[in-house]
Amino acid sequence: MPATELFRTAVRYGLYPLLLLGTLGFATWVVTLGTDLRDAFGYVMGGRLALLFGLEFLIPMKREWRMTWRSLGRDLMYIVVNGGTSALIRYTLVFFAISFAGRSTGLLRELPLWVQVAAAVLTFEFFQYWLHRVSHEARGPVGGFLWRIHVAHHLPDRVYLLMHAVMHPFNIVFIFIVTQGAMLLAGISPQALFIFNALLALQGLVSHFNVEIKAGPLNYLFVGTELHRDHHSADPRECLNYGVLTPFWDIVFGTFHYRPESSPLRLGVENPADYPDSLMIHRVVALPFVPKPAPLSS
Repeated sequence: MPATELFRTAVRYGLYPLLLLGTLGFATWVVTLGTDLRDAFGYVMGGRLALLFGLEFLIPMKREWRMTWRSLGRDLMYIVVNGGTSALIRYTLVFFAISFAGRSTGLLRELPLWVQVAAAVLTFEFFQYWLHRVSHEARGPVGGFLWRIHVAHHLPDRVYLLMHAVMHPFNIVFIFIVTQGAMLLAGISPQALFIFNALLALQGLVSHFNVEIKAGPLNYLFVGTELHRDHHSADPRECLNYGVLTPFWDIVFGTFHYRPESSPLRLGVENPADYPDSLMIHRVVALPFVPKPAPLSS
């Protein structure tokens, strides 16, 4: 077997388990040592991003999904637009949540650390799942408003790491206020919240990864590349998998879609002509305030 193919095979089957074990191991080490959790969160994010970005450049799954100069320019515009809003709010909320969790009390505080982590994952995903599903499937004024916020993330016709930045600022604000707020009220500890956010950040990276990686049975525990790529399919029959960290609620509510041997033929929205080009940021950001019927799915 040529060295390049051997390398691809090793990445395909070994990368995700190593990333998952590395994240859990690093998080456990940080919690055990008592390191500042906010600093550690930044380190783990930066290290994983650098590794995955390099692999995506070397061995892309599909060349037609690769980042181009045009799409990079768009991504950078969204990063700039969202830098002072959604990205800042996201990490501010994480840092605030970790700080606040140390002073809060609630039902989860007396439970073992890993039970708290599992409870945090399921709590987050329950609220995130229904907000995400309603954004895709609900009709009427509320469903239409939520869809016009969320559709910004589905307008690109390719998935890769930096494409994750293409998102309406309101989308992140809604998810993090509702879901992380629920965990804080439940009294989760800072240590459990750190581990939870380290896992969530990992899934956010690998879910938009343009490298072929196989998670096998782990797809029934965590939402990775194979599951979330189908969610970005332009075919409404494939655009399921509303979970972003675990598919637990997709399995429970019948929206789990796993096809280990195939990938979507086309990514994006079903009818691109109904929406502005993702490059037109001013029109994409204005979409929630422009009345238009919401589709059942993207």
